[in-house]
Amino acid sequence: MNISIQKNRIKWSVIAPCLLAIAVDAMGFGLGYPVISAIFSQGNSHFSTILASESVRDFYLGLSYMIYPLGMFFGAVLMGDLSDNFGRKKVLAVCLFGLGISYALMGFGTLTYSLFFLIIGRGLSGLMAGCQPIAQASISDLSTPETKALNMSFMSVAFSMGIVLGPIIGGVTSDHHLLPIFDYDIPFFLTSFLSFIGFIWLLVSYKETFHLVNKPQMNLFKPISLLYAAYKHKDIRLLSVSFFFMQIGYSLYFQMVLILLQIKYSYSALKIGVFSGFIGIFFVIGLVFITRYMLKVWSTRINTTIGLFIAGISQCLLIFCHTEVSIWLLAIPIAAFDMVAYTTMLTCFSDVVTSEKQGWALGVSSVVMAIAWAFTGLFTNLITLWGLSDIILIGGICWIISFCLMFFFCKTRSMRCI
Repeated sequence: MNISIQKNRIKWSVIAPCLLAIAVDAMGFGLGYPVISAIFSQGNSHFSTILASESVRDFYLGLSYMIYPLGMFFGAVLMGDLSDNFGRKKVLAVCLFGLGISYALMGFGTLTYSLFFLIIGRGLSGLMAGCQPIAQASISDLSTPETKALNMSFMSVAFSMGIVLGPIIGGVTSDHHLLPIFDYDIPFFLTSFLSFIGFIWLLVSYKETFHLVNKPQMNLFKPISLLYAAYKHKDIRLLSVSFFFMQIGYSLYFQMVLILLQIKYSYSALKIGVFSGFIGIFFVIGLVFITRYMLKVWSTRINTTIGLFIAGISQCLLIFCHTEVSIWLLAIPIAAFDMVAYTTMLTCFSDVVTSEKQGWALGVSSVVMAIAWAFTGLFTNLITLWGLSDIILIGGICWIISFCLMFFFCKTRSMRCI
């Protein structure tokens, strides 16, 4: 049962640790992919000397891509269950402390050229990534009807700052040409430091926001049971398949375009970080401006299909791009309309179930997304066989498949996405 809060304003000292947790989680995701891509790219680090074979480098790059969402597959649901059993504060503290340890392991692995510590830290960071929804739930617990909208906007700002600043900070602090002390390990140690700051801040100033009447049962295999239950629900089943193809499409774009820029245009970690931050900016624009405007004009389901179609066509057009500028320009509609499709499709998940099953439906979407991102990590092993352009095109086709499924679904079934 949620604690009733009578005040119309919440003290910053109470919600600030939650906002920091959201920002750190988003920042860690944002800097992870650019820095790891640079670490395993040819000639960019000592790892490329240790892993002399291109196929071996591609394997470990794919493994580092795959193990993070694999950790999320179990972690997001597990941490949610733990917070329902032991309270928000304890589990948030575990997540932040675990994030601090995971990024410290990645930093140590990068510093000592240890693949073992780098991969283990990467997997642990995925397992601990459940702190974001718990922090969101905590802020929701602390909110009254009068303060909820404002507090949710603070969450959006924290997430946006993390997703934009994360890759930029990662790119800057990993470039030793800017400062001699900068290297690939610094972004990981910096994120670790911020996680521990959040952990201490949480212990000192945060009060528990959630109290139980009855403890729910723990289920380590809940992600699998969620998928089975989703399969039996006709609406959720088709939405899940469409969402799966959408996530494959974007993850193939994001992972492969970073490698393309490194190989074709010799991008450093700094440039990769700036490009990823550029994508993050248009995430925010898509979320804050484009989606809100489109929802005033069209229904949720129409906005979903529009977002899927524009992002998919833009990604397919990448195979005709032969200039660096065109890659940057096409990143704008891909990022902005990915966010349009993502947010409106999650609304569709919510709209096809009753109020009692809202958490279940959104839990299904999280599991589907984790599976898709883990699956696409395998595609790095196909780079030498198919080529980057072909894999990016496959991602674009997945967007179009998602669009067709969503269009068919909205035409043939009665949906409440209005």
